[in-house]
Amino acid sequence: MQKFNLNELIEFNDEKARPKVLINEQGRRIVLLCLRKGQLIPEHANQERVIVHAVRGHVTFYEGILPTELHAGEVVCLESGAPHRLEAHEDSVMFVLAVGSAATLQGNARELDLRNVPRPERHPLVFANIDALAVGESFVLVNDHDPIPLSRQINDLRTGQVNWEYERREPGLFRIRITRVAPAAAAVPA
Repeated sequence: MQKFNLNELIEFNDEKARPKVLINEQGRRIVLLCLRKGQLIPEHANQERVIVHAVRGHVTFYEGILPTELHAGEVVCLESGAPHRLEAHEDSVMFVLAVGSAATLQGNARELDLRNVPRPERHPLVFANIDALAVGESFVLVNDHDPIPLSRQINDLRTGQVNWEYERREPGLFRIRITRVAPAAAAVPA
């Protein structure tokens, strides 16, 4: 059992939206999203169904070009693959739940194995996969060595946007979960 006190987890950032990934498991992802007045989440789509509960504030939630006003206490639901974005009209907190169907769970284990990819293609491939992630989405990077230079490059070019977490470290096998924790700023090509 996991328990979270959302009121204690709320943190705003004056520079950009502040997502906190609370749970990121196959089939379910929970993100607490804190937005200052005027902050935006750019258009993106999720592979899972998405439920957004406005905890505080007021945002305009766009599904494609259709706007919906979302105030504290209201909930909006999206089908998988629906492009959406949002704009905060006041300091706002959103509780985002993404859930996959049984079919999605079995076919969507996201893993990027670099062991047989030519070296010059590895970093651009990783960046392409990072840039395709929505906030809260992740994939597991598999490599035959510890890709420390890649980690540094990600940190330099996608500062504050990605979390890098080792799942396995042993000779000849490294598994790293890469999770998008913030929307893309003006992305710099890798």
